[in-house]
Amino acid sequence: MSRLKLLVLSLLMVGAFSARAQAAEITARGYWWIEGVSRTNWNFNEGQDNHFSIEEKLRTAFYFTANENLRGVLDTQIGTNNWGNGLYQISAGRTPNSTQGGANGAGNGNIMLRQGYIEYKWPNTQVNIKTGFQILTLPAAFGGGSPILDDQVGALVVSTPLTDMVSLTAGYARPSDSNNFGSTSAINGSGTSADLAFAAVPVKTKTMTITPFGMFLYAGGRAAGANNNLSATPLLGLTGPNAAAGQGVRGYWGGLAFSMTPEELPIKVMADFDYGKATYTNYFNNTKDGGRSGWLADIAVDYTGFSSVTPEAFFVYSSGETGRNTDHSGRMPVVGVPQNWSPGVGSMFFGERYELAGSLNYSAGYTLFTLGYWTGGITLKNFSFFDKLSHDFTLLYARGTNDPEYLRNSVNIRGVNYAGFLTTKDSLWEADLYNRYKIYDELTAYLYLGYIKSNFDINTWGASAVTNAAAIRTSKSSGDAAKIGVGLNYFF
Repeated sequence: MSRLKLLVLSLLMVGAFSARAQAAEITARGYWWIEGVSRTNWNFNEGQDNHFSIEEKLRTAFYFTANENLRGVLDTQIGTNNWGNGLYQISAGRTPNSTQGGANGAGNGNIMLRQGYIEYKWPNTQVNIKTGFQILTLPAAFGGGSPILDDQVGALVVSTPLTDMVSLTAGYARPSDSNNFGSTSAINGSGTSADLAFAAVPVKTKTMTITPFGMFLYAGGRAAGANNNLSATPLLGLTGPNAAAGQGVRGYWGGLAFSMTPEELPIKVMADFDYGKATYTNYFNNTKDGGRSGWLADIAVDYTGFSSVTPEAFFVYSSGETGRNTDHSGRMPVVGVPQNWSPGVGSMFFGERYELAGSLNYSAGYTLFTLGYWTGGITLKNFSFFDKLSHDFTLLYARGTNDPEYLRNSVNIRGVNYAGFLTTKDSLWEADLYNRYKIYDELTAYLYLGYIKSNFDINTWGASAVTNAAAIRTSKSSGDAAKIGVGLNYFF
């Protein structure tokens, strides 16, 4: 019996050493965030929206590294959820009834899969391959990411250097598929998904990076099947003015991201240009509507000659609705962006627009309100008077580029809400002060102050002027909005 025990023990030890030899090195990184925030007049209907909440979000990513050429990534999120708003339950963060909010909008209060992918280099080459559920972002030099696609999607991405200065990134993604879990009980045919292909060619020199890119998407209807339609897919901002069952979409995008740091000047220049067009065909009656097309451009200049502060001047412009053609939208089509996507300026009106427009039906594609404006301003970044205490200050002015006549259209009006959709008669000033104190290198306490002086035209948004009930202003004065926030950020 002793010999048998010794043999079993030896086999277990050999198995343990074998398993250890094949095991991956596991590391964890995270961003845990708790904030108490008081908001005043957040919907710009004076005296109707004042509240305090405590919010929490926990992001934890696990990296399973086999060697320098192979790893797997599991990235999770709990929240964002308010204290007192139910439990942080273990549940599916991307179920059929939550996908309509987009991947970044699903899973509030639940354990949510942010990313899950395998990344490896093809043997004996510099070709890097990433496949699985991942955050896919088109090139952007300035701001909060791409306004076209900056979302969690299932994708295959291949990147490789071509020369010392030129590289290539290309891939395929499926941003949506209404044929959930392979079931065909309620869906006929195969026109239930969206598929896209993209490519970018970064060109880098010692002082400059320029990245042209292009993307094509096909989604939606085929001739057979009443449920065979684009409206079943959660494509944000792609729905046409005359969306209908059986509709198919072809989308085209192109652009350029540019950054430069001249050796002889203490400045950094960042600029982007994005253009997109979507065409729509109704396969039931073989008709087409006017489609959707538009563009966005931005530029920012940082002065890096000071050691204690980095001043930045910025300007952003996006095309809007003309009001003259109700069968065509003048705002750029969007594939997928987070609910709180912003052009990277300020932290209130553009940084939390989904909250500012709390009456939005996000699943109906109303994220279009993020486009159709111009804004300019200055930011003083990372200035400090005391050790471990730093600040950012932003002052900006914004005005809409959408024609107010678009609001008079009772048939095809789409993606409009009061205080989110800005017309040429609407404007605002915003001032933000963001204060950070380093308790430890990984733990930061912060105090945030923000104020918006608004001027939303009463003649444009009054009940007698707007045909869409969700867009009507219910008070005589738009009033001003303010926010005070305190919190902790733990990075590891």
